[in-house]
Amino acid sequence: MNKLEANISLLFITFFAAIQNVFLIWIPESVSHFAFLCITNLVGFTISLAFFFGELFRLDIRQVKQSMILSAELVAFNIFMLLGVAGAGPTMTNALLSTDFVFISFIAFLQYRQIPDMGTVFGIISVLCGLLLMVEADFSELWNWHVLYLLVSDISFAFYIVTTGAYSSSSNPSIIAMGQMFFCFVFSLILWAGEAVFFGVPFSLPVNPEFWGSVIYVSFFIRGLYGIVQVYAQRYISPLNTSLIFSTEIIMTMAASPILTAYLGTEPEIITVWKVIGGAVMILGVLMTEPDFFALIRRVLHV
Repeated sequence: MNKLEANISLLFITFFAAIQNVFLIWIPESVSHFAFLCITNLVGFTISLAFFFGELFRLDIRQVKQSMILSAELVAFNIFMLLGVAGAGPTMTNALLSTDFVFISFIAFLQYRQIPDMGTVFGIISVLCGLLLMVEADFSELWNWHVLYLLVSDISFAFYIVTTGAYSSSSNPSIIAMGQMFFCFVFSLILWAGEAVFFGVPFSLPVNPEFWGSVIYVSFFIRGLYGIVQVYAQRYISPLNTSLIFSTEIIMTMAASPILTAYLGTEPEIITVWKVIGGAVMILGVLMTEPDFFALIRRVLHV
């Protein structure tokens, strides 16, 4: 895999993440968030194990520890994301879940004293402006406790992306991806059992087809494919650029809305001129963070 292929791979999995919110709606409110995380990570781990079983012979204690750290960050992200999705509108949800790159900049500065260059700064500002246009500067939904959950999930995911970038270059990506799913399953199972004992939450899963359709989609495309591709791709893409690519999820959600509406019977996304402009501004911002983009502009303009 080279840098171009890594960028394409990240865009590919971003598309699958963009439409997962449709499937999350199918999760009944009576189902524990920990139960959903538990079953999807178990299924995702099982699928990955079938493809990468031979990699386990390269397992060492360092990669086990790394997998545990990544899984803790992912469990925190997923729990708060599910809590936020349950009460925030889809547009606001996608907008807030696309802003983790802001936190990544602070984390990179605090941990590594990395100061972003001017292209990166303008790119971040451009993506934020695009997001504001995408939600048409509607802040009415911000006065909602679920928004706080989404912000916490942003911070958790920002740490996860930075940590993944640090681990991916020195460890086996397949082992880390499988390991984080395994420990996410273990942590979620423990928390689910705790809910059942102390809060009387049912230690069972629903049997309706919609729920299991959601489980299959999330297990395969998000837990399995998404996790493995991300770890491999981050060998070539910085955490900040990875996050900025993920921020285009809101654009893909809007673009896929007509298809999802037709096949899944969901509410259609209202596409306005401002949302289209906002999407274009976001894409421009992502491109501005790439040094090769400015080099291409200079060659075109013969500067």
